[in-house]
Amino acid sequence: MFKKIALSCSFLLICANFLFAQNSFTISGSVKDSIGNPIASASIAVVNQNGAGIIFSKTNDKGLFKCDFQNGNESYFIKISGMGYQQFSQALQQKNEQNFSIILKQTAYKLNEVTVKSNVKISLSSDTLKYNVKGFQESNDRVIGDVINRLPGIQVNENGAITYNGKRITKVYIDGDNLLDGRYKMATNNVPVGAVEQVQVIERDQPVKALNGYVSSNNVSLNIKLTDSARTMSVNTGYAGAGNNAYTGELNNLIFNKKIKAINTFKTNNIGENLEAEQASLGATFNNEVGLKTPQTLLSMESENLPNTKEKYYLLNNDYSGSLNALFKLKADWGLRLNLSALQLKRKYKYKNAVSYFLGNADTIRFNEIQDNVYKLNQWHAEAQIEKNSKSIYVKSITKLEIPKWNRNGNTRQNEQAFGQNQPTHQISLSNETNLVKALGINNILQYNGLVQYYKVNENLKITPGIQEDIVNNGMAYLLLNQQVNTGNVFINQSATFKTRFDRLVLSAAAGGSFEHNRLNTHLYKTDISNIVTPVGNEFKNNVSFDNFGFYGKISALYLLEKGSISVEATPTFSNIRYSDVEKNHSENNSYFLFNPLIEFKKNLGKYSEVNARFAQQTEFGKVNDIYRGSVLVNYRQFNFNDRPLPKTDISNFNIRYAYRKPIKMLFYNLNFSYDRTKQNFINSYTIDSGLTKSIAVNFENKLDQYSLNGNFSKYLFPLQLNFLMHGSLSMQRGNNFYNDEITPFSGRQLSAGMVLRKKLFSKITLTLNGDLSRSVNKQKSINGLISNETASEKFKGEWNQNISSAISYSLAYHFTTYRQGLQQPVRNQFFDFNIKVAPVKWKSFFEFQCINLVNQNLYRQINSSANQLSTYEMPLRERTFLLKYAFTF
Repeated sequence: MFKKIALSCSFLLICANFLFAQNSFTISGSVKDSIGNPIASASIAVVNQNGAGIIFSKTNDKGLFKCDFQNGNESYFIKISGMGYQQFSQALQQKNEQNFSIILKQTAYKLNEVTVKSNVKISLSSDTLKYNVKGFQESNDRVIGDVINRLPGIQVNENGAITYNGKRITKVYIDGDNLLDGRYKMATNNVPVGAVEQVQVIERDQPVKALNGYVSSNNVSLNIKLTDSARTMSVNTGYAGAGNNAYTGELNNLIFNKKIKAINTFKTNNIGENLEAEQASLGATFNNEVGLKTPQTLLSMESENLPNTKEKYYLLNNDYSGSLNALFKLKADWGLRLNLSALQLKRKYKYKNAVSYFLGNADTIRFNEIQDNVYKLNQWHAEAQIEKNSKSIYVKSITKLEIPKWNRNGNTRQNEQAFGQNQPTHQISLSNETNLVKALGINNILQYNGLVQYYKVNENLKITPGIQEDIVNNGMAYLLLNQQVNTGNVFINQSATFKTRFDRLVLSAAAGGSFEHNRLNTHLYKTDISNIVTPVGNEFKNNVSFDNFGFYGKISALYLLEKGSISVEATPTFSNIRYSDVEKNHSENNSYFLFNPLIEFKKNLGKYSEVNARFAQQTEFGKVNDIYRGSVLVNYRQFNFNDRPLPKTDISNFNIRYAYRKPIKMLFYNLNFSYDRTKQNFINSYTIDSGLTKSIAVNFENKLDQYSLNGNFSKYLFPLQLNFLMHGSLSMQRGNNFYNDEITPFSGRQLSAGMVLRKKLFSKITLTLNGDLSRSVNKQKSINGLISNETASEKFKGEWNQNISSAISYSLAYHFTTYRQGLQQPVRNQFFDFNIKVAPVKWKSFFEFQCINLVNQNLYRQINSSANQLSTYEMPLRERTFLLKYAFTF
């Protein structure tokens, strides 16, 4: 009986085990993000149809998981979630084993940031570094740009362009929206500091959602995160100021809410604040996009040298600007952006320039130039953009219209010859850029890029009385010389790209075509003493047509490493370039096939550092402005013409960059090395005497090598409340000059270093010290020996800011510069500024009194040098200026 019971139990146990095996589930698989990185510690849950949990688990450090559970004849679902990612959910099939390869997408909702406790508030969330504005704000700050300039790891140059840890900022967003594109100085100059909660640095910014996982971005952008109160009301600010022969005024209307963002401004001043610079485009383009052509001018009436100091000391201006900028958030991820601006500027420039050319086969050639000029500009800019940015489709179409109109007038004296100049210039540019990205299934996308642009430039240079008599009038005096130049251009570029993804590998293939048509017409006229206008001669006439038609492809492979990428790219291009000059009975037809390779490696080394290496080759061809054969009087002392084939420039570039940033320690530094080799099939040959320069572009195998090494270091020392910034650069060049029938090899070295110290003294005083040193050594080797030219400069700036009370603060600033050259006495310049601000408690307004150039320095001098040229530049400065301003909010 006992044996029967034992056999029966054994049989029942075997059956139970068999039934259990038949009703058990095993699920396993891997969990990764959209670029193929494994997600560790992701939560795995199996729930029944009522939502009750059956079993729970987590992924390991490789993103793998495995779960076993018993089937209860119900419907089951697997749910996977991770911090910062959207939850994944899927029904389980009725079978014993299932394997999953799951990709989690980043969630649109941001988790609470992790705050690093320090004396200044800073936080880090993924690839976004967040600066708390109140931790860096000072009493004299008016707009957010005042604070950005002080943030550790961020530098702002004199033009307002921003870099982060040595890398150029691509765009500046306002609460995540791109209101101004590359013209971001409109934001940094106008958004009140009180309306901003954080300034965020977005590393590896890639704003096109449909391209996530298909490109490896290396862009850095800023986001201005607003306060809650700024999002709920219209912010209206302004100020008015007057002083001794000085005035300034400004009105701003800012709207920042979920449906509309707008910055509308009106400004005017005559105190040296450059309103044209505020509307300049400072951002860089994303990736390797084909950009718009920039209209080129041929004529000018003065040298391009300007003082290397702040414009408020020398710019004699009367500026007016108005700007309307609005972004409307529409339904279904659509957005409409409108930008309209107008400028009316008047500038006065008066300067003296003494120039020396050191030539190997002749005595040193010198000439003196004195100019007193007035510039006037009327400019309109209109821009409209429609955009949809979703995960499955991206559409952007942007249309731009630019209409600038310059009129330049002035009196000039070269050596002992005096004459007047007038240069009106009219431009118009109209363009449209359209981009489309469409997801095709899970791992494929199709991309379209289209660009159409038209522009024309009409230039005129009038000189009275007529000059260069020996060349244009057989040595006889005459009344007027008139150089006319008309340029027109049509540019069309269309391409389509297909991208497919295999786990970590992204393959891309593109095909496209481009067409560019240029036309150049130039005429030189003279007016004799009988007021009869005649052409100078056919040798001063051009009628050139230029066409560049090409097909190109692009083949690339992108392999996504863990926290990095390797990309290989080639752009095989066939170009057919034809041009003809009716006046010279000359035409050419050239065909080229180019490969244009690019290799790039990016890798994050641990948590805080990254390395980027890039090699690229590119070929550029000349345009219609480079191939005309008739002489053009490009300025009062220089005639240009060409005797060469189509200009062709081959550029090879290698760049490697190492960057480190540890926000918790407020430590940032980077080191960059680059090498560029430029090969050209031409060289510009200059013939110079004391009154005239002739430039001829001739056939010559010309090479230029350039090496550069630069770095930045930024550290905030918490115990000392000291912000320390250091930068340095070294560059070297080797090439050839061609002056007065002699080719002379040249070499140059430039070394610069600088340091900034910003220290909190007690709680109400801030001291800032800024120093820069630079040195350049240029040498050229001629048949008569070695010619060397060495120049050095030192700059120092000190600034003292103190809060006397909660209502009164003041600042003192001192600037000092020195230029040294071996053959001349040192040149020194110094400036002293004073500012006091009175902001009564509980007022929404304040008074500000400024004194600019308190020591009343009336002349600025600087030395400029190159391999064979030395010039001493002098410009009168603005007089000492007192200004009382009243700033208000309404």
